[in-house]
Amino acid sequence: MKHRRHVSTVHRRRSRPRVLAGVAALALTLTGAAPALASGTPGATGGPAAPTDCADLTGFAFESTVITAAETVPAGELINRGVPIGEHCLVTGHMNERTSEVDGETYAIGFEMRLPSEWSGQYLYQANGGMDGTVVTATGGVGGGESGLQMGMAVISSDAGHTGSQNPTFGLDQQARLDYGYQAVGTLTPMAKALVTERYGKGPEFSYMTGGSNGGRHTMVAASRYAEDYDGFLALAPGFNLPQAATAQLWGAQQWDSVATSEDLNTALTTEERSVLATAILEQCDGLDGLEDGMVQDSAGCQEAFSVAEHVPTCEAERDGTCLSEDQKGVVTKVFAGATTSDGEGLYSSFPYDPGLVSGGWGFWKFGAPIALDSTAVGYVFSSPPYAPALNALRDFVLDLDIDEANESIYATSGDYTESAMDFMTPPDLEYRDLKATGGKMMVIHGASDGVFSMEDTAAWYEDLEAAHGGDASDFVQFYEVPGMDHVSGGPATDQHDSLAALVDWVEAGEQPDRLEAWVNPDNAALPADWSTDRSRPLCAYPEVAVYAEGDPEDAASFECLQAEEPADFTDNTDPETWYYQPVRWMQVTGVSTGYVDGSYGTHRNITRGESLAFLYRYSGEEPVEDGATFSDVPAGHSFYEAISWAEAMEITQGYADGTFRPGHQVTRGEFASFLYRAAAPEPAEGTEPTFPDVPEGSTHHEAITWLAAEELVVGYGNGEFRPERPINRAEVAKVLFGFDQLVTD
Repeated sequence: MKHRRHVSTVHRRRSRPRVLAGVAALALTLTGAAPALASGTPGATGGPAAPTDCADLTGFAFESTVITAAETVPAGELINRGVPIGEHCLVTGHMNERTSEVDGETYAIGFEMRLPSEWSGQYLYQANGGMDGTVVTATGGVGGGESGLQMGMAVISSDAGHTGSQNPTFGLDQQARLDYGYQAVGTLTPMAKALVTERYGKGPEFSYMTGGSNGGRHTMVAASRYAEDYDGFLALAPGFNLPQAATAQLWGAQQWDSVATSEDLNTALTTEERSVLATAILEQCDGLDGLEDGMVQDSAGCQEAFSVAEHVPTCEAERDGTCLSEDQKGVVTKVFAGATTSDGEGLYSSFPYDPGLVSGGWGFWKFGAPIALDSTAVGYVFSSPPYAPALNALRDFVLDLDIDEANESIYATSGDYTESAMDFMTPPDLEYRDLKATGGKMMVIHGASDGVFSMEDTAAWYEDLEAAHGGDASDFVQFYEVPGMDHVSGGPATDQHDSLAALVDWVEAGEQPDRLEAWVNPDNAALPADWSTDRSRPLCAYPEVAVYAEGDPEDAASFECLQAEEPADFTDNTDPETWYYQPVRWMQVTGVSTGYVDGSYGTHRNITRGESLAFLYRYSGEEPVEDGATFSDVPAGHSFYEAISWAEAMEITQGYADGTFRPGHQVTRGEFASFLYRAAAPEPAEGTEPTFPDVPEGSTHHEAITWLAAEELVVGYGNGEFRPERPINRAEVAKVLFGFDQLVTD
């Protein structure tokens, strides 16, 4: 049973799989491990040192570091957003050069650092994406805004410890894995700060780190491991659970292949068919934010409003681009619900439905990347021991892969591979206790139509982060969702933003960025023809969403960032002094109960068997099961058909001997206890001593009632009896479920 964590400030919840979100880091014991990080303290004797000319930086000395060149780059040689970047000093080099005993390859951490002639006193680590392997030009560009180098920052970029020609086989070398995962950042940071000190005669006053995709992962990992060495972190589309996401991509390829019409997985859901899906999403969700503009600002609300089964047209004959077949709808629903093992255990996160899935980028990540990229990431870098598939047979490797085995492998160690992928690739502390303690700040930005790293995974992490910090972590971490945005950028979205400048203002001036202004890139091919090239929107600090207020609908100033409103009390649940007010209110706010059409909950009405299973089904957050109910009195189309089908599939109920379920009959106290017990599937309690005299050992509901009593979820009557055959009313059910939710989420 998948439990949803309720966050009191938002009535909409996100389901998430039961997966490990992060694991503890192991000590650095291998050769080449990162040296202890050092601050950029100016001058060996405490006073400012003399600045060093650019050309003379070839003589810069630091442990295990080789400087290969230092030269002045004139103003205008580099350009960002059409604006020339000023004169700066370019220093290139490498650290920790070694010859691998595994593959005989020469490895080193290559880097370049650009130090502006007009320095702001700031330093920026530019974390790069993908499998790394390339020293990307160190401009510090992020989100389409002004680059760090333009802002006067000294910027470093690296290849994370291997070259492009060594991709992906560097994963055979454990130290190369560790450098890629986190140690390159730890190795480079003290060197970079020392180089800044050498150049300017003093160290940086403020230090920052930013990156997107795998670079976003690097950033979130560094915020956990190296919080003391940076003041601010900016992560875009972070793959902070990258091994899980990559494994889920391979699982996804297997699902898509089942409905593809050729070896090209794009035929599983063509561009035209994605447009049909996107149109259906917009029809249900576009107006949730008060303006029909081709954007879904309220992503969480959309997940409740939209259903593939109900809202996407089904092909009555052959696929023709105007509909989806039943098989396609099943695969789409399955993929968006999230990858699972063969026994239904979650591997990664669900994905939000968003109209941005029409973009080519979304299609690449879903249909192209699993074969071209994720295959080698899992095959060489994340598996332990590595699968090392033949590079000319990656499609067969992906489609024939045992996903259960692959999932186990990303948590495994073996032989020389002393840290699992989930150890060396993920933040060891996703609650960021050190970051908060040091006064550091972090901003995280994620697009709703990211096809590889799910925005819902990031939102679920942020909800957990807030829960870990008393319900509010916004004083040191802010999260922003970008409707329509593809992976890092692109898609039908306002995907351009000056987020780095906002981070600097937060760190250095205390200006907390509750909203960012974002705008479209006029050169973005995914922009709809009817959108203004001047369109802007606010990116609101989660959980707030942008809601149209008044004014120019193309201008961000016309929108307010508002929190989703909680519904008004049920008409028969308005007195906070009653014993059932809080449980019934919880049922309402979390959507477990929608009440009756007259606005009431039916507090004292006895609950039926069908209603009780509907409550459990909604609480579980599970998707509809493939096989429908077999009970003769629960036909397809019945009000509780989905809930009862789920309960039958989960073996929560078997119905009656005559083949009926009797959904309209009142459920008894004992029956409801057994329904919840089977759904929760707790470990058997030690000892089954009768708790109530009328529930003896061996009686029908003994185990369930004993468990409920042991967890203090139920009490008996004044005379000590439980009375399992009595009906249970809706208020009592609310109290039991509310107590159970507190039990599993505390």
